[in-house]
Amino acid sequence: MLSLTLFNNNSICLKQMFLWSVFFLCLLLLSGPLHAEKEYIKCWKNAEGLTECGNRIPRQFYNQRIRYVDDKGVTRKVKERAKTREELEAEQEMQKLMAQEAEQKRKAKEYDIVLLKTYLTIDDLLASLNSKLSIIQSRSKIQQSTLELKKREFGNLVRQAADMERSGKQISGKLAKQLDRVRSELRNLQSQLSSDEQNTQDIKNTFAHDVERFMMAKSHRIKHSLSTPSQAKKLHAVKFSCLSKQQCDNSLQKANNFIKEFATRDILYQTSRITVTDIPVGYQDIAMGLTLLGAEESSDTKTMIFQIRCNREREGQEFCNSDVVNDLLKEFRSVVYK
Repeated sequence: MLSLTLFNNNSICLKQMFLWSVFFLCLLLLSGPLHAEKEYIKCWKNAEGLTECGNRIPRQFYNQRIRYVDDKGVTRKVKERAKTREELEAEQEMQKLMAQEAEQKRKAKEYDIVLLKTYLTIDDLLASLNSKLSIIQSRSKIQQSTLELKKREFGNLVRQAADMERSGKQISGKLAKQLDRVRSELRNLQSQLSSDEQNTQDIKNTFAHDVERFMMAKSHRIKHSLSTPSQAKKLHAVKFSCLSKQQCDNSLQKANNFIKEFATRDILYQTSRITVTDIPVGYQDIAMGLTLLGAEESSDTKTMIFQIRCNREREGQEFCNSDVVNDLLKEFRSVVYK
């Protein structure tokens, strides 16, 4: 029994000695750098911007950039200057702006992916636009025709009321109700026409954004394909690069003039980055599209993608593979590079 007690006491003592050994070892390891740091010479810049060094840092310079130098003149540690409140606020604002910009880019990329999954070609997108506009235009024509009829009806009722007043009679209750009814119908029709006009403009604005985004995203995808002659011929497209702002501006102007002259369909959308004509309808219609890639970048080097679009029917595709279109692509390249 006594030997067991002694064994337990010895075990406890051994554990305590081990813990104390670890504790003193940690103190020794930590005290080394702390002691060494006290031995380092501290260097800072004074109010005149001159470097001063010493064993103690003056209180007014403690928040400045401090260099810790050993006895051999080697910088062992640097404590950067503490940022002011204004600097911290500016840094936070910059981080916020960067986060917002990154989020906008992410959303734009997701939007482009949705567009490319929704529409196979730019003509699919334009067909959707034309369909929506056609529905509104058809409804507006009916409303406009109804409005003219209601105006004539209202004019007749007003003349009836005027005749009754000139003859010394009071306007009948029935006629007054008819006037109120037609007047209300006129207001509703005019309100609907105004709403359709606003809807038409909203659709055009939305599609203007979508057309540009689609053209840019699609052109980025076909850019590398155009390096292969067979792919370029299949896409009926060419690409070319400009190396300076002046060259890019001149080439873009020539390209747009070429589209105005040779496209058989009217230009629907034109910005500083894209030009696109309406959908090819006839079998020998020539629709065109132009995209300037790299317009958002600071570098002067830009890439232009020019593409001819034909009717999707067999006759239209045969025409797109004809010498007429191939010669037009060659002519375009020679005009732009001239």
